[in-house]
Amino acid sequence: MRLTPTKSAAPAALLILLLARWSDGISLSPEEANQFLSRQRRANQVFEETKQGHLERECVEERCTKEEAREVFENDPETDYFYPKYVACVDKFGDSEKKKQDLVTCVHNIPDQCSPSPCNDRGTVRCEDKKGDFLCHCFTGWTGARCDKDVDECSKRNGGCDHECNNTIGSYRCSCHQGYMLVGRQMCNDVDECEDTSVCGTARCENNDGSYDCLCDTGFVYDNETKTCVDVDECVSGVCAEECLNTPGSFRCFCDGRQGKKLGQDLRSCKPITPCLSPSLKRNSRSLYLGRMFSAVPVVRLRFRRRIQTGFSAEFDFRTWDPEGVIFFAGGHLNSSWIVLAMHHGRLELQLKYGTVSRVTSSGPIVSDGQWRKISVEEQGRSLVIKIDREAVMKIAVNGDLFTLKKGMHELNLTVGGVPFREDGLINQVNPRLDGCMKEWRWLTGEDTSIQETIRSNDNMQCFGTENPGAYFPGTGFALFNISCESQNLSVQLNLRPTSAIGVLFALVYQDRVPLSIALADYHPGTDEWRDFVLVSTGDAIIASSPAPLCDGESHEIQVVISGNQTMLLVDGQPGRSEDAEVPTALLTQSSTFIGGLPDDVSLVSSLVSAPYSGCMEVSVNGQSLDLDQAIHKHNDIRSHSCPLLDSHQ
Repeated sequence: MRLTPTKSAAPAALLILLLARWSDGISLSPEEANQFLSRQRRANQVFEETKQGHLERECVEERCTKEEAREVFENDPETDYFYPKYVACVDKFGDSEKKKQDLVTCVHNIPDQCSPSPCNDRGTVRCEDKKGDFLCHCFTGWTGARCDKDVDECSKRNGGCDHECNNTIGSYRCSCHQGYMLVGRQMCNDVDECEDTSVCGTARCENNDGSYDCLCDTGFVYDNETKTCVDVDECVSGVCAEECLNTPGSFRCFCDGRQGKKLGQDLRSCKPITPCLSPSLKRNSRSLYLGRMFSAVPVVRLRFRRRIQTGFSAEFDFRTWDPEGVIFFAGGHLNSSWIVLAMHHGRLELQLKYGTVSRVTSSGPIVSDGQWRKISVEEQGRSLVIKIDREAVMKIAVNGDLFTLKKGMHELNLTVGGVPFREDGLINQVNPRLDGCMKEWRWLTGEDTSIQETIRSNDNMQCFGTENPGAYFPGTGFALFNISCESQNLSVQLNLRPTSAIGVLFALVYQDRVPLSIALADYHPGTDEWRDFVLVSTGDAIIASSPAPLCDGESHEIQVVISGNQTMLLVDGQPGRSEDAEVPTALLTQSSTFIGGLPDDVSLVSSLVSAPYSGCMEVSVNGQSLDLDQAIHKHNDIRSHSCPLLDSHQ
């Protein structure tokens, strides 16, 4: 700023004189001089009142230098900021009087560093003018000198969000995992999906933290498409050692009892069936068992040839409980002379044919009582004499010879335990099968040693040393009957002495189904109990049961009565427990009756028990006693009327 002479010459002269006068007497140190020369900024300066006035005088009314502008602002930052812009204003508006006001406006706006605002509009609350600087006040979520940088709120404590923090420009947003909903801005609460009753369909819904499960009962799996519980076929994975039956929600394992195996306690494996009692199976090697072949073919065939004709004689010790069957045949062939000694209604019966004469005679005491008796048949002249314990019970006149002359030799055929022709060739029809025992035999006053050798080498031809009445089931095979049931009512009575706690006693079989089974078992699948039971079942469903420890060597009685849909079980007179399952009574009249076991073509899963019965047993159906000799089929090892003594198993 330039000074004019008229206004400032006198004060300047006076100042020079005073300085000259005092200069000799005043001496300042360097620090004091520096302090004196330093410019101190005035406190609490107000731009609006002070600086703007100086600015008008110094730089608007006249053009100012940078030093003169420094005197206005009294600091370098504002001066450095102002002066280049001031020069630009003068260059633009200072040449013409008519642009004077534009120059004033341009110059006045230069000191405000917030005009125009250098701050980011989106992120700035306001711009604060500073001396040679500016301060941008940022909205929350923005930072930087110009509020142009986004703050990543998620980088610190996840933005306070419970789950996910999503940074946005100038802000952030909390979100929740699936199964949760946002409460407020940051909190995530679990959604109870089970409030929607259709979410799991027919399955059971269980809400979890952030999710839910559709639950099914054990043995079922949830199908997401149908929203239903679908049965799991566990059998596909081979859970059973042998046969497996898939059931709704579960499975059941079966072991082949016909191979001597039963289910283990893990309900999956198989283990051997062990007897609880041992029958006395000691045999007499000098005895002959007559009932070895169910086919009724003779167990012994002999042919005698004599040069000189002799009379026929036979003597032997005999024991049986069987009331009917052939003891022996002697003679030529069907159309020649022959005799048959048989049992009929418990007594000895003699059938004879001499030429065209046929005759049947029966007399004497009951001999089917299991007692040993000595029987003899002898030709005496023209008579046949039959003796029991050396007392004659029959004497029959005959006219002819049992021997047949053939090529100069007199021949006679003898068969034991059967006849050499079809049974319908007998004069009086009897069932030729005979469960009896013979020893000390003498045919034609002599003994054929070849018979003894054959018997000694074959146990099945020998009799048990001690026996009791009743059918004997050794644990192999079965007996088959066709019993016609004209109604849907059925009564079965069983008298038994078992040697094993597992086995089929009685079964009705229709094709590959088992509509009814009465069996001994050591496990009850309905109650999951391991102990001895009598089970009455249809298929694999139990319809009646009773705990029954029957392996004690004593005789026990089991009675099952089916009347309509009702099933009654009695074990030694004590009622068992009846279940809700019904017997398919319509099949009873169409089924075959099996005693002591099941056929091989019935699958294991068709019945709870498949093991053959082992022990002694007598069976009655609808009040009629079953004679195993009358069966359609019987395993050769099953004895119809004799059972060995039972001893406790050690």
